[in-house]
Amino acid sequence: MKNVVKMTALSLGLALASGLAAADENIAFINAGYLFQNHPDRQAVANKLDAEFKPMADKLAASKKEIDAKIVASRKKVEEKIAALQKDAPRLRQAEIQKRQEEITKFGSDEEAALNKLMEEQDKKVAEFQELNEKRQTEERGKLLESIQVATNNLAKAKGYTYVLDANSVVFAVDGKDITEEVLKSIPATEKAAPAKTEEKK
Repeated sequence: MKNVVKMTALSLGLALASGLAAADENIAFINAGYLFQNHPDRQAVANKLDAEFKPMADKLAASKKEIDAKIVASRKKVEEKIAALQKDAPRLRQAEIQKRQEEITKFGSDEEAALNKLMEEQDKKVAEFQELNEKRQTEERGKLLESIQVATNNLAKAKGYTYVLDANSVVFAVDGKDITEEVLKSIPATEKAAPAKTEEKK
């Protein structure tokens, strides 16, 4: 019985001590996802990246269209040669027919090899484009996140917060304050917004 009383007293003592420690803490929360989505530079950065990569994307799309057209044209040439041979076959000797079949086969093989080379080059350019795009996205995302961190740190120091937690990662806490909007207002807009398109007068 004495042991039970001692354990209860110890538990109560620890709980009170924890409560006093928590009372000394000034805890705040932010919604990091919300801050990122509503960052004052987010749209400007997105527009900048679109402008940066659109010429490359358009060039790749045009190149793909050209390759598709060449594939269609190549198949048509082979089909035309086969049709011509079928038409001429009745008046040709077997040796001539075999020769033309071999020529058609070689032509088709050469065309396929050339097209495969073009497609490989296209795939390589697409992969390089995607890698560069992802790298730039990561760089710009990092800048936005860093500005959120700086703004949070500055506000925490100014307001005397001992902890600032991400609200989405906290299961339970007492006496926390949501400072998300305060942090958002303190983030400076550093990117120039793209000029708005004006409609032409009819």
